[in-house]
Amino acid sequence: MVELLESSFVVPCDDTPKGRLWLSNLDQVSPHTLGGFVHFYKKTEATDFFSVEVLKAALSKTLVLFYPLAGRQVVGSNGRAELDCNAEGCLFVSAKLERSFDDINFQLWKELEDLFIPSIEMAGSPYILLMIQITHLKCGGVVLGFAFNHVFVDGRSSVHFIRTWAGITRGDMSSVISPSFDLTQLHARSPPIANFHPEEYTCETIKPTQAGSTTTKFRLSKEQVSYLKSRCCNGSVIRISSFCAVVSLVWKCFCVAQGLAPNSIAQIMFTVDICDRLKQPLPKHHFSNAVVRRSVQSEVSKITSSPLHVVAEIVKAAIASVDDEYIRSSIDYAEIMGNEVFGRKGVPASHLRVVSISGLPIYDADFGWGVPQLVSRWQAGGNRFVYICDEPRERGGKEIFVTVDSGTMCRFEKMFYEELNADNENNSRLLLQAIHLSDVLPLQSPLQLPIAASIRRSGTSCHILSSEACWIPAGSATVSVPVSPQSLNVMLGDFPK
Repeated sequence: MVELLESSFVVPCDDTPKGRLWLSNLDQVSPHTLGGFVHFYKKTEATDFFSVEVLKAALSKTLVLFYPLAGRQVVGSNGRAELDCNAEGCLFVSAKLERSFDDINFQLWKELEDLFIPSIEMAGSPYILLMIQITHLKCGGVVLGFAFNHVFVDGRSSVHFIRTWAGITRGDMSSVISPSFDLTQLHARSPPIANFHPEEYTCETIKPTQAGSTTTKFRLSKEQVSYLKSRCCNGSVIRISSFCAVVSLVWKCFCVAQGLAPNSIAQIMFTVDICDRLKQPLPKHHFSNAVVRRSVQSEVSKITSSPLHVVAEIVKAAIASVDDEYIRSSIDYAEIMGNEVFGRKGVPASHLRVVSISGLPIYDADFGWGVPQLVSRWQAGGNRFVYICDEPRERGGKEIFVTVDSGTMCRFEKMFYEELNADNENNSRLLLQAIHLSDVLPLQSPLQLPIAASIRRSGTSCHILSSEACWIPAGSATVSVPVSPQSLNVMLGDFPK
């Protein structure tokens, strides 16, 4: 049970611009809901470790730069969402939880929301733009929970705010870069011209996560991501992004796991950052929603029966099509359709939906007591949802959260590992399924374990020596664990000589 210690509104420490702030059509069509991150920090010996007073003082300074976040969402006379920059402040909550980090399942997003995100009732208004909660754990660690209103804040913008607050807190003003709220370039053309009919903004909205659905986290090491990208390139010099490679793998596995008819149409939808895709790029530190939706369709048989590089070509072409005209047409279409597409609480119910914050520096959040040990999403994404993010910098891999119904998940897991290893002649680099080790574990089937370990081979046994990258021989070899049962991350394959 979370014990509430303090609840207050933090306001800018200096005068800020007042009045209404116009929001672009990309803001209007974004989900007008709360979302964000939870950051876990390991305890240090500092006497002022995550001092509430220090954090609130720095937050007050940060809100001078990010003054719209201290305001409220309102509806203008034309029915459009606007921001009232009234400096009423953001909600700041201090709490205590008699649980340790190891007692928390960071894969259960609803639990993270219940434990570490303030309730909207505490804010007194559903139109608040930012809520923050600091929770001190039994183990001495701290969790910072952020809830941003997506009406104005996308992933890039939220990370910009967190990094700035962290820099001001630790006294590093050289790292502070003021945001730009100039939305001029995101105005619709006059007259608006929609050169296509984007179904991404006209389909039914998503449904909540259904009973019987499950979320599973898959890990790809830095080496596995590189290997996957090389497969998607198929020997060509064409560059394939990590996002494109991961999405291609997930889409193919999903189509197989769903058992879709070969002649039916498979669809996947994702968002694309537009900051550098306009003819006149947005300011580097633009602050507001700067993403557009993009979906791509293909016959199921082409996805399921083709090599992975063919799927990657389909995804890459869709991403590349998001150019200046696509973005302008998306903005203009929303202008033409008005309230028919504004304020949707979700995204279209396509076959598979992907959200990625891969590439965003989510771990660059040092408030003066070290970087977070873990950063996690807390907002549930509904069924048939995929969330991609980076592992901590020193590991360099990717984490993929997949939410589907339980039956599909069993088939998806099997297909995921098989497809990941499909073209590897030596059967090395096979990602394994997540389990907990007992003291002695026979390797009789593919297994995934969460941290890496180095091993020593002794006959048919492999002895874990330290927490570094390792290989385990295929077959029925035995792994001896010289410590208490724990989770480990190993790869099944040929043991290096």
